[in-house]
Amino acid sequence: MQKRVLLSGATGLIGGELMLILAARGIHSTAVVRARDSAGARERLLERLQKSVLWKPEFADKVGAEAGDIEAPNFGLSPAVIQAADVILHSAASTSFKPDAGVYPINIKAAENFAGILKTLKPSQRGFFVGTAAVTTEPRGVITEGMPFAGYANDYIRSKRDAEKLLRATGVPFVSLRPGIVLSRGIDDAKLARNMLWSIPVMAELGEVPLEPMAKLDFAPVDFIAGAFAEMLLKNDLAHDCYHVSTGEASMTFQALAEELTLTMPGIKKLIMRGRDYVPVPKFARQRWMFASLQPYLPFLTADAVFSNARLRAEIGTIADAPPPISYLGEMLGTFSLSDAVKQMYTP
Repeated sequence: MQKRVLLSGATGLIGGELMLILAARGIHSTAVVRARDSAGARERLLERLQKSVLWKPEFADKVGAEAGDIEAPNFGLSPAVIQAADVILHSAASTSFKPDAGVYPINIKAAENFAGILKTLKPSQRGFFVGTAAVTTEPRGVITEGMPFAGYANDYIRSKRDAEKLLRATGVPFVSLRPGIVLSRGIDDAKLARNMLWSIPVMAELGEVPLEPMAKLDFAPVDFIAGAFAEMLLKNDLAHDCYHVSTGEASMTFQALAEELTLTMPGIKKLIMRGRDYVPVPKFARQRWMFASLQPYLPFLTADAVFSNARLRAEIGTIADAPPPISYLGEMLGTFSLSDAVKQMYTP
């Protein structure tokens, strides 16, 4: 029997690509979308899906939308909608790194409501929660799923840690999928393209920055992440209840990354990595603003943590191997200018 998928977060980064990958495989999926009614929900969903290079008009028959709200009990859905799905994925989240963005209460409330949904599922139904690999960034080196939560945490990371704890405390089975840094390859959306990547031209403009040249950074394009998600959602049995969906041990060092970007981004040559303990002394107001905007991200950029994807590879084979950054990163950085990056840094 063909599976039917219900998911939150389809108007965001991963969920939309996941719906299109499922549609290409003939799988019908329904998105929970914040809107007044089902017509408004579908309009918002299609607006997001049509920004992707994966979109095809014939996919419209394979995607549905229900008006709902992750901050409402049962996400505002009727019991019939929930019971009609074989797989339920909670991917929606407030992802801002800004300390005053109100991220924590939103994401915890959504997790509480998802816990309520999990408790209503039949044995034949399966629940998945999208966390983040960054819930564990210590000790430095290769991080496995079995390690306890540790390392720096802003409100977003705290919300993901506590959401997983909350869901596990229910005793109801579900699978946690933890992606690393996700980049918006293939989506025609300037804001999504600049997300996280804005920091690269900004750091190059600053010149001297507190980065370790040989530290590794675990990131991958969204189509790879969504493709791995699809494989996991459609498998009948999984060996574990938690998986990193990441680049793993193949993650690149900052030095190697900078060398690869030289041809497509000549300004990267100005970037001097002084080590994580370097304390910059900005000389101008513009530099002070840039360094201030980078602060929420530096603990992750300097963590030197890679998230083992051995579990994922055991489940889905070579589909777990992320594409090399040289195949897409230069093109993505070419879609926006330094001034675009500076605009983004004020509202990251």
